Amino acid sequence: MKRSNRMLRIVYIIALIAVTACIVNVFIVSVFKLHVRSNTSLESYVQSVSLVSETVYAKRGNIYDANGEIVAQDQKTYDIICFLDESRKSGNNIAYVDDPLYTSQVLANFLDMDQADIYYLLTANPDLYQTELGVKGRNLSEETMNAILNYPNIHGIGFKESNKRIYNQGQSFAPYLIGFAQSDEEGKLVGKMGLEAYLNEELSGIDGKHIYQQDKHGYILTGMYEEYIPASNGYDVYTTIDTSVEQALEKAFEDVTEQNNASQAWGAVVEISTGKILAWGQTPSFDPNVLEIDNYNNIGSQLPYEPGSVMKSFIYAAAMDTGKYDGHAYFDSDPYCYLANGTYPYRTYGGNYYGCISNAAGKSWGTIEMDYGLIYSSNVATSTLLTDYVGVDTYSEYLDKFGFFKEVDTDGMAEVTGYKNYTWPSEKLALTYGQGSSVTMLQLLQAYTAIFGNGEMVKPYFIDRIVDTDNNEVVYSGKRTVVSTPIKESTAEEIQALLTRVVSDPAGTAKYYAVDEVNIMAKTGTSEIVEGAGYNSDDSITSVMLALPAENPQYMIYFAYISPYDYYNHTYSTPVKDLIRRVAILTEVGYNPNENQINNPIKKVKMPNVIGRNYFEAENSLRNDHDFEVIKIGNGDTVYKQYPAANDTTYSRSKVFLLTDTENITLPDMTGWTRKEVIAYWQLTGIPFTLDGYGVVIGQSLSPGSYIDKDSDVIINFGSIESKVNTQEKIEEIDEEYDDYEEYEDYE
Repeated sequence: MKRSNRMLRIVYIIALIAVTACIVNVFIVSVFKLHVRSNTSLESYVQSVSLVSETVYAKRGNIYDANGEIVAQDQKTYDIICFLDESRKSGNNIAYVDDPLYTSQVLANFLDMDQADIYYLLTANPDLYQTELGVKGRNLSEETMNAILNYPNIHGIGFKESNKRIYNQGQSFAPYLIGFAQSDEEGKLVGKMGLEAYLNEELSGIDGKHIYQQDKHGYILTGMYEEYIPASNGYDVYTTIDTSVEQALEKAFEDVTEQNNASQAWGAVVEISTGKILAWGQTPSFDPNVLEIDNYNNIGSQLPYEPGSVMKSFIYAAAMDTGKYDGHAYFDSDPYCYLANGTYPYRTYGGNYYGCISNAAGKSWGTIEMDYGLIYSSNVATSTLLTDYVGVDTYSEYLDKFGFFKEVDTDGMAEVTGYKNYTWPSEKLALTYGQGSSVTMLQLLQAYTAIFGNGEMVKPYFIDRIVDTDNNEVVYSGKRTVVSTPIKESTAEEIQALLTRVVSDPAGTAKYYAVDEVNIMAKTGTSEIVEGAGYNSDDSITSVMLALPAENPQYMIYFAYISPYDYYNHTYSTPVKDLIRRVAILTEVGYNPNENQINNPIKKVKMPNVIGRNYFEAENSLRNDHDFEVIKIGNGDTVYKQYPAANDTTYSRSKVFLLTDTENITLPDMTGWTRKEVIAYWQLTGIPFTLDGYGVVIGQSLSPGSYIDKDSDVIINFGSIESKVNTQEKIEEIDEEYDDYEEYEDYE
């Protein structure tokens, strides 16, 4: 009991001393403005001179591709600070820049700056407490920071954390769509172009604050005022861009530049039914990590140009939709000479005329069926359809329905509308074959969703969803948007059948784009380039709009490039054919239907949930009910994970992966697998692979049946199904075909 009383007295005395000390400290602070523990005068604090407010920057949201792979993210970096005030102390150590000349020499070795510029910043204003070194002293790596701090006899150098935007795929991932972000003068990342700029507010988040008091040497005093308001991180953005498809498009740009001497190329891949953009790009391009940009314009939406014969599909569709088209009706394919009733042109065979429309290269086939007007790509055919079937005003109305000459308004994409020249007779005729008026690739893509789809025109988009990861909430979801229905579904089916013949007919202008892996439908285009008040006589635009598979179009590809004019440009088709093959394989529509496939076509399927079920029961159900190819992973009897996920849309006859065991995983024989299938296996097992090349799997570093885990070094090699045909050999083969079909063909 006495021991307890003694302890209470001791505690009481200690508490009394502590309270007395606090009262004395408060009295001294209040009366004498002196912080006792640090012996620091608080006169300046009373005047709020030492109250510091620092911004706590929010983490900028990540940008992802369609498969959930990060394509843009923040990387922690460091900004250099040089302390100049000689009064700054750090114990017995020198805590300021005591030798500006030596310091400037050292820093010049690590920074992309001249020594003289650094020396000036360190000495120009002797009253400065500290200075920074501008843009080139920011966003330094941790390695650079440590190297500077550890350099001998360097004093007074500090760093503060900052962020730099890193683009993992560089220029290989649609930089003109994604854009880039840079640090502003305050070190805040700000979107400057593309998606980064359009969604800058959503990506940026809300910055926090760190408010505190410090002494004159920059140290925070214990017990003084301090408040911390945390930042709210930016939203993550998921795009519809498929990295593998995008890389295939970028490879085609590279090939057409090398093989076809193209000075510029652009293109896109779009899912027809939804409008999802799977790939989008142009060359020359830029690396958003480097930012050496010669052209800031997104060609696909900001370059209006005369598209050439890819426009012919729309006059044919208009004729079909109005019920005035007869594919077996005959027309005269000789030059179309015309007069006009006011501004309404009509054909004349008399001696007087305003002008004449000829087919490419002056071709003429005499009297032929109207279907062959599109198969041969006849300018005379479209002129005849305009004046004798559709009518000038009706065609103009259809062009409006198809969304030409007005903004598409895709996810904040900067765009122009092109210009409709449709006043004079010559302009009205020329627009039927894509000359005289200008459109954009984005407008063409939107319009062709109706041609290749069910008559509904669907807006292309590339922002799939925006996610607040702090709260695990989807704040925006991209969706299919039907802009209008310019043609009936029956019209779409009719024009699709004719576009399929443009490829399959021995004299079709798109026959050189046919590949063995998948049937396609297509329309080619060759157009002149406006230059000043006339046309460029040296260069031309070669383009093709196509859809695959022809039996049930699911994806469309548009590809265009500028190169020296060559009558045979469409025959030099290897870059585009390789692109078609890759897209067919990556989207898993790369097949040519046999009799069984025609009778049992591929169908869309909502993936059942088989998690927790016995493997053999699940396999039997998936094989028999949906004709899936089931891939078992592990040696277990119960399904723990599945791909595709439950309720995801997939297709019959596609691969389904079922994980039954996480310990005993063996590598299957992946020969013939697509990149998408390999990535699915990777994501389900958590075992990363190194993916090398394009196409389908042609080799793997470990033999089938090898046990693998997360530490295994697995390399998967991809390649083309067939080797490329030597370009010169192909040209010789084509020249022979010209001799055989000269009386039928119209090469644009």
